[in-house]
Parts: sequence; C-alpha cells; structure tokens
Amino acid sequence: MMKNDKNTARWAGFFYLLNVIFSVLYMEYIPSQIMVSGDAEGTLTKLLSNETLFRIGILVGIAGHLSFILLPLTLYKLLNQVNKRIAILMVALALISVPVSFSFILDQINFLDLLKDYDLGLITRDNLATSARSLYRSLMNGFFLNQVYWGLWLFPFGLLAFKSGFLPRFLGISLMLGCITYMVDIGGAILIKDYYDHVSTDLLIIPAAIGEIGMCLWLLIFGTKQNIRF
Repeated sequence: MMKNDKNTARWAGFFYLLNVIFSVLYMEYIPSQIMVSGDAEGTLTKLLSNETLFRIGILVGIAGHLSFILLPLTLYKLLNQVNKRIAILMVALALISVPVSFSFILDQINFLDLLKDYDLGLITRDNLATSARSLYRSLMNGFFLNQVYWGLWLFPFGLLAFKSGFLPRFLGISLMLGCITYMVDIGGAILIKDYYDHVSTDLLIIPAAIGEIGMCLWLLIFGTKQNIRF
C-alpha cells in the first residue's frame, strides 16, 4: 500500500508540475508578450506580430486546464484515506473552476475568427483593436474571478496534508494560509477602489506559492514519507 501511495503521490506531483508550468506560460508570460495595458492599438499590433504565440497560448491553456483536472483527482486518490468528505470538498472546489477556465479559451478561439474576418477585410482595424483589448480585459478579469476557487481548494488540500502524517505539515499550513490570503486579495480588490496602489499581490501570494511549489516538488521527489513531524 505504501508503494502505491508513493506512486500516486509522484503522479500528483507530475500533474502539479505541468499545471505550474502551463499556468505561468498561459497567464503570465504569453499575455506579457502581447497585452499593452490601456492601449488597444498597441495590443493589436503586438498580437498580430506574435500571432503564432497567441495560437500556442490557446493550446497551452487547454493543456493547463486538463492538468488541473487530473491533479485534484489524483490527490483525492492519495488523500481520501485521511478524510473522505474533506477530500471530496477539495476536488469539488478545484473542478468548479475548470468550466469557467474553458470559457476563456472559447473567447480566444472566437477571436481567431475575427482575425480571419480582418484578413478578408470584413472588419476594420479599429474594431479588431477594440476586440483585442476587450479580449484581454475579459481574460484578466476571468483569471481574477477564478482566484476564488484556486484559493478555496487550497484550504481542504492543506488541511488534508496537515492531518495526513505522510506529507509535511508546514506545507499544509502554507496552503491554508494561501487560501486566506487569496480571499483577502479578492475581497480587497472588490471593496477598495485603489487597493492595488497600497497592497502588493506579490507579497500576498507568498504563502500559496510556498505551499503549492513546495508540495509539487515534495510529491514529485519524495512521494510520501510516514510519520513526518514537520
């Protein structure tokens, strides 16, 4: 049984690593190469000069969302022995985000149709630029919305890790703290008009980053270890 747990843990670590890589590319790197904040024409110019990257980004997004389906399901197989109800909650909170995430992909695929119309002269450059700006504004807002679920699933995951006895407790604590800071960030951004002028999101995500990257590497390298005391 212990060997099976180690194998399951390493598969979970593998899916976690894929998700981290795909997420960084899809949500950070690729948009940074295309989006020009507040500049519709600038965004369109960069998009047209990086159209292949834009198309690759769609595939990367699909792969990332698929890896995020496999991750909680594999973690459930590993952690349901700790507490089945909490494990079910963990999976539910994670998977709720997937249909929302795929709706962003649909918006990007629809934009490909607009590019075809532009090549055929069916829409003007100004209209295409406005659509490009709207696409990325919607994409960023969608990422923000999904932080609700990307944050909430970390609490049951962290609690299960803390209670498991075969995963590091400090990583479980980091995951639970990450959930709290995600919720603080979301609530603050909605309630306070100039929130980001006073609060650094980079600092708030530190607990979640430590918990998620640490857990990813632990699962991938060590799998499980019995009677962990830290």
